[in-house]
Amino acid sequence: MRRLFFLLVFMLGSFAAMEAQDLLVTINRDTLNCQLGRVRDDMYPIKFLLEDEVFEGFIHKDSIMFFRRNVFRNMYSNYLRPWYPHVDLGFDGGVAHQFGPFRTDLLEKRLDKSEFKMRTGLSLGTNFTYYFSKTIGYGLKYNYRTLIDGDIQYHYVGPTMSFRFWNENRRDHIFLNFSVGYGRIRQQNTPVQIELVTREMELTSNCVAGDISVGYKHRFSRSFSAYVRLSGTVGYTNFVRVMEISKYVQGSDKPLELGTYCNNLNGISLTAGFSFHR
Repeated sequence: MRRLFFLLVFMLGSFAAMEAQDLLVTINRDTLNCQLGRVRDDMYPIKFLLEDEVFEGFIHKDSIMFFRRNVFRNMYSNYLRPWYPHVDLGFDGGVAHQFGPFRTDLLEKRLDKSEFKMRTGLSLGTNFTYYFSKTIGYGLKYNYRTLIDGDIQYHYVGPTMSFRFWNENRRDHIFLNFSVGYGRIRQQNTPVQIELVTREMELTSNCVAGDISVGYKHRFSRSFSAYVRLSGTVGYTNFVRVMEISKYVQGSDKPLELGTYCNNLNGISLTAGFSFHR
């Protein structure tokens, strides 16, 4: 499956590169709709259409005054190719809401707050995506959520597959992202009974998690956009570890594994942010 995934990525990238054509201007001020390769030994491989026949050859770099890649839609058309950003780096922040059971000690410590307020906290995230075409891209996402004054912290990181759907003026688009990755829960100041003594300690738990998000992005320029995003994360843990158990149990150097003591990763986030692209 992994080999198939990378083969698909390569094929999509190759297809996108073959479709778009380059603009070349020679020192004689002749312009050409062509497919220009990478320079090697001061020569560029070139492919172009002349009188309905495709020609291939080489052109010396000193004979080129100017060129720009991906200008035309294809070799057989003089229509300009619409511009779409390929590299996108975004940052966002907002609110998150947690589902699933809480630890009973957390509920007891904060009876002054409603359960809805205790389940609502801060969400921060960043994402990087490379689009092989105007619609499909692959990247990486990181999300951080915190609840109850930081007592519970959620981390998610994973690869993403992104789809975007542009409007007619190509300034706004809706995006849809799918991701499967690594989830981590960190709980501080947790009372745990060890050898008939209750101690407060830090618990951590890891799991495989999934994330789906949908959003709307508005492009202000060729380099800057703003967006809103609604994300849903799902992940279930099966045990909790106390890493520094030697502080609590004499002569023990192995992490202590407790039962299903940690709540899950299930939650939603509503965020707004900005992205840089090219």
